[in-house]
Amino acid sequence: MFWAVGPAHAQPKPSDAPLPSCLDSTIKDELGRELKPRGVQKREFLKNKKLQLTARGGLYAGDMTSSSWVGGGALSFWFTEDLGLELGFQVTPIALDLDTPLAEFFGDDRFEPGLGYLPLVNLVWSPIHTKMKIGDGITHGDIQIFAGGGRLFHDSVQGVTFDAGVALELYTTGIVTLRFEARDVMAVQEAVAETRFTNNLMATFGLSVWIPTWL
Repeated sequence: MFWAVGPAHAQPKPSDAPLPSCLDSTIKDELGRELKPRGVQKREFLKNKKLQLTARGGLYAGDMTSSSWVGGGALSFWFTEDLGLELGFQVTPIALDLDTPLAEFFGDDRFEPGLGYLPLVNLVWSPIHTKMKIGDGITHGDIQIFAGGGRLFHDSVQGVTFDAGVALELYTTGIVTLRFEARDVMAVQEAVAETRFTNNLMATFGLSVWIPTWL
């Protein structure tokens, strides 16, 4: 009777042996000192349940009227880190440069210049948090989108005024921040016997002071 003999098990090679545990520990220690954990980092500035008081000024470029300065301010309350409500008020001269030659030609003023008063209520959404290298440090910021409405009080404007725009907020300190805004102020306006829906552009720079509410 013959018995089948199976193949002998292969002997392990020295190169197949695991690295010494002391070498593993050394590599881990070196990597731990060199590498920093990545991922979502905490924000250095928190808006949640704070009041934001802003003073701002800049340029108002009228669609049918002349460009001029604009100034005003706003008070905002942030319900969460991403959602806030803003009450704003702006003042800008509303005039028509073409009215002077027309008045000289026709003998009477066709457009009554004056100050325009613009109260607005906006819902503000902050979907993007940014980090920018300015000088030797990193400055945190937010890109915000806002929209709302109000009324531009001037004889040339009819009905409700709407607005929408985008803002960049830079958190330079824990109390005072810098704010850059660009918005479209939309209203039905009449000038020189023409009435139409206008898109008036407003670009402003502002300083904000943040007030905790302890809510």
